[in-house]
Amino acid sequence: MKRLLSGLCFVLSVSLLLASVGAIGQSTPGFIHVDEIRPGMKGYGLSVFRGTVPERFDVEVIDVLHNFRPNQDLILIRTPHPLLDRARGVAGMSGSPIYLEGRLAGAYAYGWSYGTDPVVGVTPIANMLAELERPVRLDMFPGARPLRSGPSAESTGRPPSKERFAGLPPFRGDHEVSALSTIRALQKQRAATQAPVGLHRATTPIMLGGLHDSVAHMLAKELEPLGFVATQSSVGGSSKGGPKRFEPGGAVAVELARGDISITGVGTVTFVDKGGRTLAFGHPMMEAGTSGLPTATARVLHVLVSESRSFKIAEAGQPLGALVQDRQPAIVIDPDIEPARIPIRVKVNGVEGAPKTEWRVEVASHRILTPSIVFGVILNAVKSTAGDVTDVIFRARSEVGIEGHGVVSLDEQGFSPMGAASPAVFSQLRMFGLMEAAFANAFESSRVTSIDLELDLERSREVFQVSDASVASDEVDPGEEVTIYVRLRRVDLPDTIRAVKVRIPNAAAGQTVRLQVAAGNQIAIEQPQAGSLGDLIERTHRRYPATSLVVALQMPTRGLSFEGHVVDSLPASALNSLQLVSSTEDSRPFVTQSRTEIKLQQVVIGGANLALRVREVARDQLLGE
Repeated sequence: MKRLLSGLCFVLSVSLLLASVGAIGQSTPGFIHVDEIRPGMKGYGLSVFRGTVPERFDVEVIDVLHNFRPNQDLILIRTPHPLLDRARGVAGMSGSPIYLEGRLAGAYAYGWSYGTDPVVGVTPIANMLAELERPVRLDMFPGARPLRSGPSAESTGRPPSKERFAGLPPFRGDHEVSALSTIRALQKQRAATQAPVGLHRATTPIMLGGLHDSVAHMLAKELEPLGFVATQSSVGGSSKGGPKRFEPGGAVAVELARGDISITGVGTVTFVDKGGRTLAFGHPMMEAGTSGLPTATARVLHVLVSESRSFKIAEAGQPLGALVQDRQPAIVIDPDIEPARIPIRVKVNGVEGAPKTEWRVEVASHRILTPSIVFGVILNAVKSTAGDVTDVIFRARSEVGIEGHGVVSLDEQGFSPMGAASPAVFSQLRMFGLMEAAFANAFESSRVTSIDLELDLERSREVFQVSDASVASDEVDPGEEVTIYVRLRRVDLPDTIRAVKVRIPNAAAGQTVRLQVAAGNQIAIEQPQAGSLGDLIERTHRRYPATSLVVALQMPTRGLSFEGHVVDSLPASALNSLQLVSSTEDSRPFVTQSRTEIKLQQVVIGGANLALRVREVARDQLLGE
């Protein structure tokens, strides 16, 4: 009797499970190998055209392209459907599972430019399944956390997260890599892989919500070469609505940013294994390998039919897992990983009547994409709050959290004649250099953990502008203390003259010395070579403020920059000897300077340059002879 009851309970539980999954959302379908596929075979696909429920569309096999990619075939299908007959290939349908004879054949993934027939290419499921075999370790995704009680862990008996993600020593790069240069390289690589005859992978729609038009256009230009087609959409991102797990044919979102603005890539789920790991897209997103980008379920608002490029308009729903593999045949999502996100707060003060002055956004932590996204987030906040094209004096107080180094605080001032949302402002903010150092340094595995920027704005032109610099004579004696007369101009006030005394070095006899007069933040300071991330962070503090007037005299001597220290004012003979002695230690020569700082109350802009000829012998010595 007990065995009979147990058997009945098992049958009942299986029946309930099948009923809940539904006919079109099979969780464990069989697979059909590409060798079994013949022209004329018919089947169906699954994709969301509106809302969150996948719909069926008919498919018919045309034929198979063998070795379309290295070790990868391509199944050509026709998709007769009232919507797809008009839209043809649709960006955002990438990953839609295609079933033949009731078995999963692969994912809707490729299309043809300017095609007039609803013909697309399908990535075989065998190539996609192979990506599930790649190892996944938590140390691949800095800042990510294992979800110890994820939905898949409960039902499948997968190993506990802490065992699955055994840590390894942090990666240490051999070279200092610029995140900006890396994204440019990816863009070139993406452009170079476009097929010459018009066959291309279906582009990934990137939804931009809450962005100013100009910022959206800027980000679209940055992201399009990576395989994204950008369109403006809603912020969305509600964690309460939408599906709570992935299903075949359901919409999937890759969240680059969420909060007061959103930047979301959209595609379709192909397959979910028993452990919950998910295959999607049927092609790479950026082909960036291990990624760790946040993912979520998604809701489709509309399929926009266009002559040039049809695409889904969608928004992110419930956050769920992380994109762990971004490979040629598919992306892989692990729902048991909570990816790292970077909280950003931008507060703009001094703008009367602005309806919104504080912006909060979480962005994906990714050494390549994050710097560009953060720049867009901050620019959007400032432009939306204070987009006036006018003279503005600003003070920026930023706090940047860096893993392993705490919070680094920066306080800087400046002036922009084109408003707060001008490149003139952002080019002066050292926080962007700090971010680059955190993500792309050659010394340790680190990352940005938080960003807080408070911007005080004052509509004013009350700055000191260096309009001229002069000396009594442009021919001077070696060792002489020369007075530099700097003319400072302010709006609606008479010019003022500041006298700055500079001593001409004896070593400059018979040479021409050059002087630069400028705002402190425009003067370069020689830096010791960095031997650690801490050294790179320290460099951001070694700057004169914009409220200082600095006269820098270029010395006739040279210096050497070593790791951790600087040796300056060396004559040529000593420089050569020291370079020979230190040949085993990395050293770099530089032109040394003698600098004089005058602290002022207002921001200084502009600059002037002087050239002084230094006599071979001082005049009083000649007279004495």
